[in-house]
Amino acid sequence: MKGFYIVGYHKLFKPTNTFYHSMVYWLDFVYSPPGFYGKDIAIDIISAIVVLLIGLFSFRNFLLDKKNYRHLLFSAAFVILGGSFFVKVLTNIMSHHQVGLSRYLTGLITPSIIPAYSLLPAFGFLLYATLTLFGFYILYALTSDHEVWSFDYLIIAYFIIIFTYFARFNYSLFYVTAVLFLAAITRRYYLSYKKNQYKNTKLLCLSFGVITLSQFVFIFTSSNHALYVAAEIIQLIGYLFLLYTFMMVLRNAKKKK
Repeated sequence: MKGFYIVGYHKLFKPTNTFYHSMVYWLDFVYSPPGFYGKDIAIDIISAIVVLLIGLFSFRNFLLDKKNYRHLLFSAAFVILGGSFFVKVLTNIMSHHQVGLSRYLTGLITPSIIPAYSLLPAFGFLLYATLTLFGFYILYALTSDHEVWSFDYLIIAYFIIIFTYFARFNYSLFYVTAVLFLAAITRRYYLSYKKNQYKNTKLLCLSFGVITLSQFVFIFTSSNHALYVAAEIIQLIGYLFLLYTFMMVLRNAKKKK
């Protein structure tokens, strides 16, 4: 998903007291690199729409075969991912324009000892990261042959919540986790394709492979602006390719009907 690009202290988050230093890991995140603000928001909005469309097509597959609840969970996973994009976009906009509702909310719930506006990007990052990892986690669980409601998966879900909270110390850990989930999904589709040679499985493997690459590139964006832009574009291409795949799957399912 879209990177929380670190470029040092943002003008909105300059330290004003000693307490700030204990909260620095909340405030280092700038949601867009210099010169790219606005463009990344447009890309993320497009990505959110694409992801939600994938969720819609997955839900239509469920309507064609209501006994297969995995299609419903697949749809839910992409709705969650779409929600994470909108959380990211909203936080991005409000963090760059601390006026109106944003000023009211942060002033209402932030203790005076914490610098103004620090809570908004912190909460936005945690919510974005949690939704993103849960979306990827559901997709990972669905590619397994095991029962989705296994107690083991509940334990993993618990550790995702704990890990996301501590990932605020280092944003790259979030992307490393996303890469691990996506790489596992890609590998499972690859093994499935080698076994059955289905074209749709191959397309799914390629789509998740591209998305995995985008998350890998995001890990290194703090040192290079060009990598950030590249990661955004690669991610969008991956989701567009995935949307095309699901459109093909739905069309084939209707033909069988």
